[in-house]
Amino acid sequence: MEMAEIWGKLKDAPDIREKVRVFAEMIPEQVETIVDVGCGDGAITNALDGRWSVTGVDSSRTALQHVTAEAVLADARELPFADASFDLAMSSQMLEHLDDAAYAAALTELRRVTREHVLISVPYQEDLDMRMIRCPRCGLRQHVWGHLRRFTPESLVGDLADFEPTEIRVFGDVQDPPWPKAMLWVMQNIFKSWYVTQGQHPQCARCGNTDFSGMRRFPRSFDLVKKSLDRFRSRRRYPYWLAVLARRRPVSHTA
Repeated sequence: MEMAEIWGKLKDAPDIREKVRVFAEMIPEQVETIVDVGCGDGAITNALDGRWSVTGVDSSRTALQHVTAEAVLADARELPFADASFDLAMSSQMLEHLDDAAYAAALTELRRVTREHVLISVPYQEDLDMRMIRCPRCGLRQHVWGHLRRFTPESLVGDLADFEPTEIRVFGDVQDPPWPKAMLWVMQNIFKSWYVTQGQHPQCARCGNTDFSGMRRFPRSFDLVKKSLDRFRSRRRYPYWLAVLARRRPVSHTA
């Protein structure tokens, strides 16, 4: 399934409904205008619009056809708005897909176009290595959803520079504990097996291939061993999503 085929179908997904609820609770009372950067098909944008004046921004013209709020076709690295155009700049499910240069540029733009607040949601302490796949056509190894970054509250707040956190939430379905690195290495390099689950339709970032039907999945025996190990490992199980609300630090004036 290409991304174009899922646009317009995300609004009823449980994680989207949960994000709408959490974001609505986190948005400060004084906020009136919001820009949602990387809004996709507007599943969240449309739900928030009405209570707030929301502008959705995305680089996909096809996705924006489903946005019922004001929609702008633009790149997150170069937003077509003046400085301090909105009360709050928001981003959900975008920053984890960006390489270092794009990530830094997008954060700079989010901070630039907001008067005071940013609200960012990303995966929380995701086990990136576990969700690796290998393209059967060109051999590229990549994350099944194209995620490139792993986040903690400290790492995300640190990247926000001149903003200070006012609320941090971790929410959503609980993740399984991370896989031992040695087990993943053996599965991927000896057994040539990769992360496969129902309902995921990856696309190779190098050659564009979408047929991963022949990709070998993790051996069930390894999955059972991992579940047994989890019983004896004293590791917390974390929810999947992290949301950080931050506000611009006041400029200090020294004599």
